Amino acid sequence: MFSLIAPLVLLSPAHAGAVASHFESDGKEKNHWNAGAALDGKLETAWSLPSDSENRGESITLDVPRGEVEKIGLVAGWDKTEKTFKDYPRIKQLRVDVISVNNDQSEVQVGSQTVEVADKQGWQYVALKDKVTIGSPDSFFGGKVRLTVLDVYPGADFPNLRVSEVAVFMAEINATPTLSIDSGTTTGDDMAITDNAPKTLWVGTPGATMTVTPAGWAVSSIGFQGDKSKGRAKTVKVTVGEGGPEQTFTLADKPDLQWITLAPTNGVVGTSLDSLHITIVDSYGADVGLQEIKFKATSFDSI
Repeated sequence: MFSLIAPLVLLSPAHAGAVASHFESDGKEKNHWNAGAALDGKLETAWSLPSDSENRGESITLDVPRGEVEKIGLVAGWDKTEKTFKDYPRIKQLRVDVISVNNDQSEVQVGSQTVEVADKQGWQYVALKDKVTIGSPDSFFGGKVRLTVLDVYPGADFPNLRVSEVAVFMAEINATPTLSIDSGTTTGDDMAITDNAPKTLWVGTPGATMTVTPAGWAVSSIGFQGDKSKGRAKTVKVTVGEGGPEQTFTLADKPDLQWITLAPTNGVVGTSLDSLHITIVDSYGADVGLQEIKFKATSFDSI
């Protein structure tokens, strides 16, 4: 795990997204087949190589913050429909190169692994055999992860590779952002839900809303600890920023600590420093009892 001790830590400007070695030109001012199409959370869009590309040797490079690269997530083909997935080639084998960016902005490769990818639709996650650390506590920058195509599954009708989504998952650390309850409280207060004391309890109503202020933490996962004697949260909606992307999660009807992982931002899980807005949409029971809400993050940046 990487150290969080540093007198000055800046969020890496490398959170801009990704760059592709090549992409298909569609003649539009904003090219819809470029690398960004593989970072937008939409299966109907894709990074597409030109029709004359050999596919093998092509790459997409993602900017990442400091930390440990743990696994790669991807949708290996154009997953708009079952037909598009089969019609175009899909990734079969990747080389994952991890690159650190020094304070003088020079680059140094710190790891390289080859991973196999299954020929199936939907997200799949490939853990690296060894976690690779990018950057150091005194570095201003993060680094890059380059995914190079080594082999593909052939398409039924077209020769050029199309990939709906790629993402980098960084190792998580325990985080302490600030949480405030906006509405829906019956009993308890903000402290009862984040004090690491199971005997204190917050009770609210379905529809209750909360705001998570990052305070420097790039939050990646949120854990909900229910209570045996009260109703439990069932559907949870998380909105990033003001009117940003929304994600909806369904928790099981049990008091155990349950974690939800937020979707990638610009291809990396846990890189957004925007506030998070949580809504307890509905519950198992008439009320919602929570002993704790916990957080994990992939990085910490303090000024």
